[in-house]
Amino acid sequence: MKHIATSVATITNKMRWLAAVGLSALFIVPTLLYIRFGYDVSLLESISFTAASTASLLFATALSMGSINHFTGWPSMSYGFQKQIGILAFWWSLLYSLSLSILYPELYWYGLPEHFFSVDVLLGLCALCIFATMVFVNSAWISPHVNKPTIYFVLGLGYVGYALLIIRAIFLEFPLWVEWFTVLSELPPGRLVLSCIAFLVLLLRLAVAIDKHRKLPT
Repeated sequence: MKHIATSVATITNKMRWLAAVGLSALFIVPTLLYIRFGYDVSLLESISFTAASTASLLFATALSMGSINHFTGWPSMSYGFQKQIGILAFWWSLLYSLSLSILYPELYWYGLPEHFFSVDVLLGLCALCIFATMVFVNSAWISPHVNKPTIYFVLGLGYVGYALLIIRAIFLEFPLWVEWFTVLSELPPGRLVLSCIAFLVLLLRLAVAIDKHRKLPT
């Protein structure tokens, strides 16, 4: 325990941010390769998908770390990398949202008032609001004034936001997914891959909840 405490003390916020940025770069590489060998898209479309993919994978990392730790004891939550990873995921998701307003202004810019109550917009906006609230309540300015149970509750809503993104992806691309499963002639759609990863993260969290319930004293 003393060794762990000493190790945690040597990890600075700068090191945590560098690790989060490095993880982002790590996720960008396979995304660019996927675009390069899978689809012929414009530069802006590439940026948009890269932002969406990086955000989703960073969220997957941040949300799954506690679940993996529950079963394996690693990585130690005391090192505190989840916060920085989650914040970067939020900023990448904002970049993705901005790219959508440029790519599809008829839906997400000047056409937004008309489509505001569409399933697509509402699900995406709800998820983004959840992630923004998580960043806000866990910030150095706000967290000292909020009790721990409230902070944990808000952070737990990240799984809800992640589930909303899966539902949004299904709503947008389900016919395309069915077509891909029928043909299987090229790389799977990007949202399908990211949604499968997100679904595994949620399943892992469900497994944690079931395991904790099973271990409750009777």
